[in-house]
Amino acid sequence: MIGTGIHECTNCGTAVTPALRNYRDRESGLPNVVLQGVEVADCPKCGNSDVMIPRLAKVHRAIAQALVNSPARLTGEQLRFLRKHLGLSGDQMGSYLHTDRTKISKWENGVDRIGPTMDRLIRLVAATLDSELLPGASAVAEHLPQISDKPGNLLELHVDVVTLRTAFSSVARAA
Repeated sequence: MIGTGIHECTNCGTAVTPALRNYRDRESGLPNVVLQGVEVADCPKCGNSDVMIPRLAKVHRAIAQALVNSPARLTGEQLRFLRKHLGLSGDQMGSYLHTDRTKISKWENGVDRIGPTMDRLIRLVAATLDSELLPGASAVAEHLPQISDKPGNLLELHVDVVTLRTAFSSVARAA
């Protein structure tokens, strides 16, 4: 859809012109991911917003790559994203981590915090099970000693959907 100029609102059918802008990608399950340079068609009639994300699989792979190299401890939401990106069930992920789906669920839902040892194992599993991330697995391993114990939800991930470059920035927290 990039460059088409006109889009039909999926809610009411009104013709709208998409605009390039940054978009907080909540659909990924990661509240702190901002996609840069996506087309968004805001309908003035019904208020619906249609988002057109080009090369979604490549964008998700860029997010996965950024997460395994994140400077902060993985959150449950990030674990869920990585597990789904790999196409694994909770049982399957649990078998790689020598735990069960109940523990995976507790981590993903924020009931339990992912410990530092398991955080590093999750990263290595994700980097080695994705064939396109595998060539960078040694860089992930070299990065492990630098991971902060600060939670990853204090960082915002920006992804340029054209270049697939990623960058983390600090998120201001309300007092």
